[in-house]
Amino acid sequence: MLRPTVLRNSAEPDIVIGIALKIFYQANDWIDNSIFLDRLDREYDAINKPRESRTGGQAVAKYKPALYYGLIDVREDGKRCINEYGRRYYEAYLKQDSDEMVDCLISSISHHQFGDNNPAVPDSHSKIEPPKVFLVSCLLLNNILSKTEYAYILENLAKDRDYRKILVDVSLARIKESELAISEYAKNNYRDDKGLKFLSDAGLFDEGRGTKSIKKEYIIKYSDLLSSLSIISEETGLGMPAQSTPVQMSDEFLHFPYLSAIRTKPFLLLAGISGTGKSRIVRELAFKSCPKYLQDKDGTTPGNYCMIEVKPNWHDSTELLGYYSNMNKSYQFKKFVKFLVKAKMFPKVPFFVCLDEMNLAPVEHYFAEMLSIMETRKHPKIEGTDEVDKEVIKTGAIVDAQHFREFAGLTDKNGNIYTMLKTDRDIYMKLHGLDTESDIDEEIGKRTDLTTEGLTLPDNVIIIGTVNMDDTTHQFSRKVIDRAMTIEMNGGRLSDMFGGSKDLEYLPQEEQEKWQDCFRQRYVTADEVLEEHPEAADDIVKIVPEKLENINKALKGTPFEVSYRVLNELTIMVGVLLDSKKEGETLDDIINQALDRILLMKILPRIEGDSDMFNLSRDFKQENHVEYNNRLEWLMELAPEIVAEEQDGEEHRQTAREKIKEMKERLENQEFTRFWP
Repeated sequence: MLRPTVLRNSAEPDIVIGIALKIFYQANDWIDNSIFLDRLDREYDAINKPRESRTGGQAVAKYKPALYYGLIDVREDGKRCINEYGRRYYEAYLKQDSDEMVDCLISSISHHQFGDNNPAVPDSHSKIEPPKVFLVSCLLLNNILSKTEYAYILENLAKDRDYRKILVDVSLARIKESELAISEYAKNNYRDDKGLKFLSDAGLFDEGRGTKSIKKEYIIKYSDLLSSLSIISEETGLGMPAQSTPVQMSDEFLHFPYLSAIRTKPFLLLAGISGTGKSRIVRELAFKSCPKYLQDKDGTTPGNYCMIEVKPNWHDSTELLGYYSNMNKSYQFKKFVKFLVKAKMFPKVPFFVCLDEMNLAPVEHYFAEMLSIMETRKHPKIEGTDEVDKEVIKTGAIVDAQHFREFAGLTDKNGNIYTMLKTDRDIYMKLHGLDTESDIDEEIGKRTDLTTEGLTLPDNVIIIGTVNMDDTTHQFSRKVIDRAMTIEMNGGRLSDMFGGSKDLEYLPQEEQEKWQDCFRQRYVTADEVLEEHPEAADDIVKIVPEKLENINKALKGTPFEVSYRVLNELTIMVGVLLDSKKEGETLDDIINQALDRILLMKILPRIEGDSDMFNLSRDFKQENHVEYNNRLEWLMELAPEIVAEEQDGEEHRQTAREKIKEMKERLENQEFTRFWP
């Protein structure tokens, strides 16, 4: 039977971690140390063990590794509670399911930081993450690492030495068959690999005399996740942190609302007067994240960027999605579809579609299918299991698989398949008229999704429409606004044009990789946010719906009340902001920021009408116990007070309160108001 010990140097090494986890599992609530010790006494009595001392921290040591691996949450008042990771690990432990235990720990490692107050690095303020250091270093050093090498790496990282140079030292010592010099402190503290104890007991490693190697099956299974790990919780000399934050990635142009909107939903509307640089923003996003193998020689059009110029005569989806030609007896693939197929070939790279002047034609006419497809986004189940793959987001088919089989010459005239399916790579090459395969990942060549599932919307595609709201364009229906994240752009001072414009350029590879990671979407549903942030789940469930319900009270009796879609996306926005939480921010701060953005991006763009729509009657005010004269006054009170964010040193992003005030003044002056100027 699996018998993971609490710590290798524990005073009672035969006491299994299962006892500590059992106590938290059965409590399933926040408990303090005194309650834990009382229940620990009963467990000890049941197995005829001496009771634990209530001083010296011995009892805490029984669950410290569980805290370290993110299986138990800690509250500000010091109480602890088992979380979803802990419940999952304990249930797998009871079943002696090593694979499930490993899966739980690897998942926890990828979503938790291990630097502060951990038992493997004595410095309580260290940002070094020992489990990740071991896993990454082991893979980079031919999948074997000794205790001494591990101690040498940790000690030198603590001295802020460059990680690459440290690994070179280890490699040279192996070649020369010489010993690595480590201090007595490192020998006593870093060679004791208790930080890896859970992983060892779960069976992640093949262990030799003083060495460990990651089992081959786990390397294969978790290759993508292992390759994305960062060794330091804030900055590292080896790629990105485990959780890249939009705040860290911001520069003179890209402020947080763009990133938070994209990570909430990959369909944006950039709205404003002509000439404010809306389409340039989309192109700049592509430039910043475009890898070298997709860059063009002239430096004008990144390979991960596609401009679609919307025409006024578009009244159906054929110009966007293509159509079946009875004359040619084949499907006519359009630029947009070809670009989606290309994006499918490079899943780790963000691809940007710019629908320029999107409302020159009625959006519902040519984009209806895409609006519906976006609402089918979900994490698919892992093949052969009931678990979902949280690394992938799938949708329904945009173009049917039959059209791709016909295009690849794989069906007879009756549509029957008569030969082996060609790969997605073959279809991509043929669609784009390419005759070289050097730039395509070898693994992609094995996929046949296009000829079996059809073309779904790749989860690395971000669609951004630019719109000018004036008399020459079509207005957006609430159906469109409901399904998009709207960002209003009205430009800055005209004098800023001089000396402020510069050519767009490709970034060095390391910077590209950072930007690529920034656009990755993690959540599709509110429940996924709650699962990812169990420590905040109860408060989110209580606070977020209540705030939207109050907004609905202010909008009662109008067609502008919000629904489950807005609630879902507000919760996702909260999750996105929690992922990049700044030091000192509280959950209330996060929820208020998210509500401010959702008001601006989802709710206020829906609102328009005359004084009759917004003024509140005496009967309504008495019935609802409010003193506001109109709905906009009420909304302004409900909008959170947010400190306006600086932009380019002087300008700032408009808050929802400021926008509502603008709409209210327009109503007073013109007896009609709307979101758009």
